[in-house]
Amino acid sequence: MQLPIPLYIGLRYSQSRKGHAFLSFITLFSVTGIFLGVMALTLVSSVMNGFEADLKKRILGVLPHLVVSTDRDDPALADTDWPAVLQQQDPAIIQVSPFLQTEALIQSSKQLSGTLLQGVDVGQLPQFLQSSLQIGDWQAFGNARFQVMLGAALADKLRVQVGQKVRLLLPAGGSYTPMGWMPRQRVFTVAGIFHSGSEVDKVVAVLRLEDLQRLSPAPQQSWRLSLAEPFDSPRLTPLLETVSGVHRVVDWRETHGKLFSAVAMEKAMMWLMLMLIVAVAAFNIVSALVMMVTEKQREVAILKTQGMTNRQLFLVFAVQGMSHGVVGALSGALVGLLLCYQLNPLLALLGLQLLPGLDIPVAVQPLQVLLIVVAALALTATAVVYPAWRAVQIEPAEILRDE
Repeated sequence: MQLPIPLYIGLRYSQSRKGHAFLSFITLFSVTGIFLGVMALTLVSSVMNGFEADLKKRILGVLPHLVVSTDRDDPALADTDWPAVLQQQDPAIIQVSPFLQTEALIQSSKQLSGTLLQGVDVGQLPQFLQSSLQIGDWQAFGNARFQVMLGAALADKLRVQVGQKVRLLLPAGGSYTPMGWMPRQRVFTVAGIFHSGSEVDKVVAVLRLEDLQRLSPAPQQSWRLSLAEPFDSPRLTPLLETVSGVHRVVDWRETHGKLFSAVAMEKAMMWLMLMLIVAVAAFNIVSALVMMVTEKQREVAILKTQGMTNRQLFLVFAVQGMSHGVVGALSGALVGLLLCYQLNPLLALLGLQLLPGLDIPVAVQPLQVLLIVVAALALTATAVVYPAWRAVQIEPAEILRDE
């Protein structure tokens, strides 16, 4: 197939190595820089995506995505089927279950610590919380009264085991006695220990909803909403606040939003730093092409005298520069993807695992990889504009008059 003239000449120039050792070195340096930048950006972005997804699963698999408080005293709303009403608001809401959450102190025979008590309906627990149970049985827990499930880190801090007693003290609902003000309190038995692998294990204790309601009567009915995508909560909060009878909507971002914002900021800064590497490599192409245009002035003049238009001449050097960018970007993305899928075996082979048996989470997002490649090509396209414009400005009469 006959290639267009600008494409044919541009590709020939990009493949030519004879008598241009220094130019070849600069070109190789530029292509290698683009390759390394795109490869590193693909790998680092995928690893950070994996960490973010892992955090989301471990933290938001235990904490409620949204907590909706509804009016329980209004006679007109007393018989409202709130799970159905709330779930009808948006398809992203996949589960609605009764829920109660409050802060408290938890005391063992050896330690005292703050905790976040969650009163749950055992039959409607989030899937991740069910699977994270290390010791105990959710069904037995749901059938017994005044038992508590502790996070692994909280149990270690209190130095308690399954079957031992702990005392829960709630500041809300306390009363005055002859000995002074006393918090509401009750002794519970540790029924199990769960391990989510996140900071949630340090603070969360799970009770049956009925037990927590006896210990801390709430003025309003609360509902736990689980979403298909927890990051949809900012969109759903204003929608749920407009539902008649809803008093308050609490978003998970109020407690852990800063953590995920920090992760997002870190991702953005990593993107910026690695894209600067790609930009430096891409703009190295400028020096190589400018030197190429200077060396090829006679050939450029001959091409112009033979009828090549300025547009075609511009495309010749644009094709030459872009070919280097395409090779670097595509090869970098390919190698980066291969490293993503083989990262943990490779680290194990090199003996660089973070912890024995702990794999680094990797989540490849094809659209993100495509964006990285497009961004690298866009930087390369920006870099080739000036050298190609310089070639167009060459005057054949001045170059060939001494020939």
